[in-house]
Amino acid sequence: MPEEQALAETAITTDLFGSEGLAEDGWPPAPERYVIVRQLGRGGAGAVFLARDTQLGRSVALKYLDQDRPAQLERFFREARFAARLNNPSIVQVHEAGEIDGIPYIVMQYVPGGSLARATLGVRATVHVIRQVADALAHAHREGVVHRDIKPENILLDLDGRAYLTDFGIARDLRSELGATISQDGQILGTPGLMAPEQARGEVHAVDARSDVYGLGATLYWKTVGRPPFVADHLVDLLHQVIHAEPPFPRRFNAEIPRDLEATILRCMSKRREERFQSMTRVVDALDDYLNTPERRDVSPRWFTSYVRKRVDEAPAPPSDVVDLEQDWLPALEVAREIAAWDTQLYRVRSDLVRHFPRLDAVISRLDGVLAQQPAIGWARFYRGVAWFRRGDLGRAREDMERSIDRVRDLAGAYFELGRLYLALQFDELRAAERHLSRTGAEDQLCVARTRLEQSAIAFEEARRLKQDLPAWQIRYADAVRRLADGDLEGAADICDEILADDSDLEEVWKLRGDVLHLAGRSPLPSYERALDVRRSYYDVWLAMAEFHLVADRGAEARVCLSRALDVHSELTAAQVLLARTQLVDARTNGRSEGLMSGLELAARVHETYPHRYDAAITLAELQLEMARSSQRRELIDKALETLGRAAKLEGCGNRVNYLRACAQLERARLAVAAGEDARADLDAVLAMRNDEGAQEPDNAPWLEVFAAAEQLRATSRDTA
Repeated sequence: MPEEQALAETAITTDLFGSEGLAEDGWPPAPERYVIVRQLGRGGAGAVFLARDTQLGRSVALKYLDQDRPAQLERFFREARFAARLNNPSIVQVHEAGEIDGIPYIVMQYVPGGSLARATLGVRATVHVIRQVADALAHAHREGVVHRDIKPENILLDLDGRAYLTDFGIARDLRSELGATISQDGQILGTPGLMAPEQARGEVHAVDARSDVYGLGATLYWKTVGRPPFVADHLVDLLHQVIHAEPPFPRRFNAEIPRDLEATILRCMSKRREERFQSMTRVVDALDDYLNTPERRDVSPRWFTSYVRKRVDEAPAPPSDVVDLEQDWLPALEVAREIAAWDTQLYRVRSDLVRHFPRLDAVISRLDGVLAQQPAIGWARFYRGVAWFRRGDLGRAREDMERSIDRVRDLAGAYFELGRLYLALQFDELRAAERHLSRTGAEDQLCVARTRLEQSAIAFEEARRLKQDLPAWQIRYADAVRRLADGDLEGAADICDEILADDSDLEEVWKLRGDVLHLAGRSPLPSYERALDVRRSYYDVWLAMAEFHLVADRGAEARVCLSRALDVHSELTAAQVLLARTQLVDARTNGRSEGLMSGLELAARVHETYPHRYDAAITLAELQLEMARSSQRRELIDKALETLGRAAKLEGCGNRVNYLRACAQLERARLAVAAGEDARADLDAVLAMRNDEGAQEPDNAPWLEVFAAAEQLRATSRDTA
C-alpha cells in the first residue's frame, strides 16, 4: 500500500476513544472442540487465529472481539448474521458464533493462501478473481446485504486461486433502516481511497448496491493499475478527490489494460450512482464479455466515448501566465471585505438577522456570475461556500468549500474556515443521533458525528501547519478541537479556559467550551451565556441552550431560548421544529395539551415549506398522534400515518418511523374496540412488526410496551366478542 494511502487510512480509522484490547501475552481461551494453532492476524478490534476443529477434523479461523470494546459487540455479531445467511461459494462461511469467558468469537471458514492485496497477478487473472467476487456480491445484494468495504484486503485467495469475500462487519441490510456508515466508533465506513462518493460524504441512506459496484471497480482499478485511484498526503484532500475528482485513466499507468476493460472500470467508478452499472449482475456480464473474448478488441464502447467527451468538456481551462488583477484579485478582495463586514455586523445585530441577508445574497449572486463565466476560479467558489456558511446552509457550504479548498491562495485561512464548517456539521449529526430510536442507529449517527469532528480537527491542524503565524487563540483552538476529537473532554475544556484567560471576548471559544461541558455531562449554560454576552445574535448558542433544556423536559425554558433564536434568525428551521416539539414535551411530561394545536400548526407549516426535512415530518406526525390521543379523533391518526408514509422516504431513523406507525395503528385499534368495531387488521399489523430488526434489539422498552399493549387489546377484544 502506498505511503499516502496508509497515512489516510490511519487517520480515518483511528479509534477516537481508545481501548487496551485483547492481551497480547497469550492466546484467548478456545471454544469447546477447537484447538488454537497459531495467530493469523491482529487489529484494533481483536485478533484472528488458525484453529483445529477436533470433531470434524478441519481447520477454521477463530475471530475474537476485543473484550474491552462492548460498543462493537452488535457489529461483531452482525457480521456473523450477515455471512451466515449468505450461501455462495465465494463468500467466507460462518460456522458458529458465541462467547467464551466473556469474549465474543466467530468460527469461520479458513482460507489458506492470502489476500488479493498481497497477490501479484496479471490483468486477466485479476479480472477472473474480481468476477468471482462480483458474483458473490450479486448474491448478497439479492439477499438485501450491501458489503460497503470492498478492498483487496477483504478478498482472500486459496491455493487454487479461488476468491472468497470476507468481513461483513460493516455491511448494511437494505431490508432494514438501520444501516451504518461506519464500522467502529469514530470511523467512516470503508477504506477512504476506495469508498464511493456517497460514503465519503456520509450519506447513510444513499448507500446501496451501486456503492459496492463502485468499490469493486476501485479495487479492480488498483490491482490492474498498481496504485489506488486516488492518493493524497492528507485525509481531507483524499476525501475531496473521492467526492469531486475523476480518477486518472487506467491505461495511463498500464497500457496492457484493453480499452473496453478500462471503460468497465471507469463506469463502475462513476461519481453519480445512476451512471454506474445499476446492478452487480451487469458487472458480472461486462467482466464475462472480457473473459470470454479470446482476441482483445482495443475499442471503446459508446459509454466510454461519452465519458471521455464529458471529462474533456468539464476540464478547467489552463491557468494564464499573466494574472489580470482587475479581473481576479480585486473582486476577490472586495468579496472578502464584504464577508468580513458581515461578520462585524453580527456583533451589532440584536434583532432579525434575516433583514440583513440581502447583503450575503448579493455576495452569492455576484459569485454565481463569476463562476458562470469562469467555473475554475477557486477563490470564487470557496468564498461562495463561506457565504452559504454564514447564511446557515451547511450543505451548500460544504459542497463549495470542499470542491475548491485546493485552489485558493490563502490555504491556511481556508482550512481554518473548513474546520469551523465541519465542527458545525458535527453538532448537526449529534442532533440527528438524538432522533434515533434504536441503539444501533443512534450509535451509527454518533459515529458520523465523530467523523465530522475528526475532519474538523484535521482541517484545523492543516491550517496551523500551513501558516505558523495564525493568531495564538486559533492555534490553541485547533488544539482544543483535537483533544475533543480524541475524546479528551477535560483536556479540551482546559485549553478553552487557557484561551479565555487571555481573551474573554472570544464567543466562539465560549460556545466550544459549553459544547464540551455538555458532552461531559456538565451544565453548558454558564459558558453559553458568556458567549451571548459577547454576541447576542449568536443564534447557534440560543439553539444549543434550547436543546439542552428540551432534553431535560424543560419545555418552557426551551421555548424562551428558541424565541430568542427566531428573533435573530426568523428562518431558522431547526428552531421552528424544536419550538413545535416543546408543545409535545409539555403534553407528555406535564399533561398540558392546550399548546398542542399551536405546535401542530407550526409543524405543519414547516413540513409544507421543507418537505425534505425528516425532523419536521416526524415532529408533525408525533403532534398529530398526540392530538388524536387527547381528542379521540380517528382522522388525526389517519393524517399521522400519511405523514409517516412521507417520512419513511426521507433520510432519518426508519425504526422511529415504524415505531410511530405501530403506535398510530395501536391507537386506531383502541378507538375501534371502544366503538365495538373490528380492530384485527391494525393489531395484526402491529404485532407483525416484531419481526423487524429494529424491534428485536434487546431492552427496547418502547417496542416491548407497544407489543404488550397490542396483545392485551387483542385478548380483550376476543373476550368482548
